[in-house]
Amino acid sequence: MSAGRKIEELVIWHEFDGPGDTSVEVLEEIGRMYEARCGIRVRAEAMSIADLGRRLTRLPEDGTGPDMAMVPSDMANYWEAARLSEVDAEALEGIATASALDTMRIGGRLFGVPVLMGNHLVLYVNKTHYPELPQDWEELEREALRLREAGIIPLGIDLGQAYNFIPFLTAFGGWPMEEGRVSLDTDAVEQALAFLRRGLASGKIASLDGATTLLERFSEGHIGAIVTGEWIYNYLNRRLGDRLAVSAIPAIGGRRAVSMCSSIGLIFPCGSLSSPRGAALRAYAAFMLSDECQRLWSDRVQRIPASIAALQQIESAGSANKRRLIEQLRASRPMPVSPYMIAGWVGMEEGLRRLPEDGAALARAAMQERARAVMAEVDDYVDQLKKGASFV
Repeated sequence: MSAGRKIEELVIWHEFDGPGDTSVEVLEEIGRMYEARCGIRVRAEAMSIADLGRRLTRLPEDGTGPDMAMVPSDMANYWEAARLSEVDAEALEGIATASALDTMRIGGRLFGVPVLMGNHLVLYVNKTHYPELPQDWEELEREALRLREAGIIPLGIDLGQAYNFIPFLTAFGGWPMEEGRVSLDTDAVEQALAFLRRGLASGKIASLDGATTLLERFSEGHIGAIVTGEWIYNYLNRRLGDRLAVSAIPAIGGRRAVSMCSSIGLIFPCGSLSSPRGAALRAYAAFMLSDECQRLWSDRVQRIPASIAALQQIESAGSANKRRLIEQLRASRPMPVSPYMIAGWVGMEEGLRRLPEDGAALARAAMQERARAVMAEVDDYVDQLKKGASFV
């Protein structure tokens, strides 16, 4: 129990920290509801996704970390480093969807409670600029000249974030992992990089900060369409209203651009489910999956619930845009739950950073070189964990 923490208090870490991520509103409301009903305060601590990952893998041995964390499901692969409690899968069967549960399983063991589904990329379109939703890249390019002459950026994306590279990589037949290791030194990677570099050079694509400038300029009408995550839908819907449409990321040369997807769920570091707080933590997790709370996520901030009942309700009665969000979730490919994916993200970001000046071939080489170095660090880290080393 961390210093100064009251007995009647649970601490949850999360990364709902960007101005466009309105999910924090519901997380805080659920905490207030739980406190009112159970008499236990839930203290939420926000941090960046990078800080969250770093802190979870360097928790002190004395149990002074958080009681739980709400994280993207791939962080379940921190089960050894963060000493995560295993979750009773049978207690969740029939409540959460099977696909949601699978996102937090490793080797058949469940290391988290999925709360939300999604985390996939979609195309958001301002219907003022695109009266017809572009289904493929050729349609988008035909509109690009008209939009650029009017001072409108045809397509915006944040290429500083490696996750946004995935749909372009899959459109050229690629995937960042092969046989359990990161594999970025491929023709598909180079073709995707070359495609993006041509788009940037021609002005058809602009890379802008995804947490601020991209959203602001799109909301103000200066960008025709953007590629970003389903988690931004509520923010954009509030800003654009009827002008906003959700669509698939345009196909490239007849090939679908497939996003990754995952879940967001609760994990329990330092074996907290076996601590004196275990009963309160299980009650909080069950409350998160209740119809009441799942509807809050869906209705208040437009997220995709993990519970079977809430998801069925959206599919039968949700708006056209919400149904398209779910359609694109079903068309996505689950994110690998592997400790090596961090090497993939770091490697891809290095190559994307170098792409404009160095070109596709050198960026491809830089990606794999950086990924290989990080994979070696992961190997060493796992070896040290097995030897009982501390990383405080």
